[in-house]
Amino acid sequence: MLDDYLSSPWRLLQLRSGPSGPFLDGFAAALFSDGRRINAMRYINTAAHVGVWARRHGIAIADVDETVIERFERHLAQCRCVDVAAGWRGGRKRVRKRVRVGALMFLDFLRREGVARQMPSCPIHSSALVAGYCSWLRNQRGVVARTIQSYMGTIRDLIAAVGDDPALYSASALRSFILTWVRLHAPHSPGKATSALRSFLLFLVAQGRCSADLVGAVPRIPGWRLAKLPPYLSVDTVEKLINSCDESTRYGLRDRAILLLFARLGLRNADVAGLRLGDVDWKTGRIRVIGKGRRETWLPLSQDVGDAILAYLERARPPTKIDHVFVTTQAPIRPMLAWGTGERVKAAMKRVSIDAPSHGGHILRHSLASRMLREGATLDSIGAVLRHRHVDTTAIYAKIDIGLLRQIAQPWPMKEVPSC
Repeated sequence: MLDDYLSSPWRLLQLRSGPSGPFLDGFAAALFSDGRRINAMRYINTAAHVGVWARRHGIAIADVDETVIERFERHLAQCRCVDVAAGWRGGRKRVRKRVRVGALMFLDFLRREGVARQMPSCPIHSSALVAGYCSWLRNQRGVVARTIQSYMGTIRDLIAAVGDDPALYSASALRSFILTWVRLHAPHSPGKATSALRSFLLFLVAQGRCSADLVGAVPRIPGWRLAKLPPYLSVDTVEKLINSCDESTRYGLRDRAILLLFARLGLRNADVAGLRLGDVDWKTGRIRVIGKGRRETWLPLSQDVGDAILAYLERARPPTKIDHVFVTTQAPIRPMLAWGTGERVKAAMKRVSIDAPSHGGHILRHSLASRMLREGATLDSIGAVLRHRHVDTTAIYAKIDIGLLRQIAQPWPMKEVPSC
């Protein structure tokens, strides 16, 4: 199948003799059948690039997974590979994004062919300790796979720095690791690293493998609850975003349904991306949402949201066996990712030139809460719609109504107050 894309015998030999060579003809055929004919050669070059890079790092094609793809993507910024297509080298962000798409498509093909392992419910690790922690998070704590994956980077670095014997862990070693890790990786969000480490230590305590005192040794990042006002948009601005979707196109129908789910039901990005066809109960007019901690909630399906979803399903959704409601509009058809649903909000803001304090689906969630508060809803009812576990999480919206706060604020004394 490569012969249909290339006429150079030298280039054909180069591709087929590389680490990805045995799979490139099949990958090319899959791209053709999926409708990816224009950009197929770009993705074929990317597949060859993945194989070259993986071999240099001692990684077999059968062991390629999402973690390997992430490492490969980081390599692109300083890529100097001379045996891949020159057009795909370099550090430009736009180029790296295209390469990532091609690499993930190649991984998907390898899994369909049975070459690469299917994505496990927990990431695969060589350390039995980390594998046990991952299983504990999933089975005992109900943590979703995305959060588990975000924890793994910190825990792998911890074991590399301190070791995999919990008996040797000390307060000074843990503090030193956190300070070093934050300086190198995430100076803007150190709380993520400390949360992962604290969770891992709780697992070790539950297993009786370390002292409970070590949990308290993890430094806490200073923070003040309810210190900031949640960013939100006015009602008119939200409606302007929704009306900016062109319902004469399949993209507009899809985006309108996504925006309405954010704006009317207050869903999160992952909620929208994870929505399945069976989650919509058309007879009773409600929709099932499985949120954080695998909590299942049924929310009422308003008329405009239902109409938008139905219009998308009937007129815009590509024919596919995938049971996710929202899928990509171009082949190869696959479920939309969580960040992709948030990008639709960002695109709508750009389309109508809205300068918002933040972008993504969460700002529409905040906007729904502020609208409900101004219409007289209680914090309990707002928390029920947003599916908050604790009322403290909802309490931040009490500060949105500036007019009400002015009524209860004490006036500043006009006369000079005598000193004590």
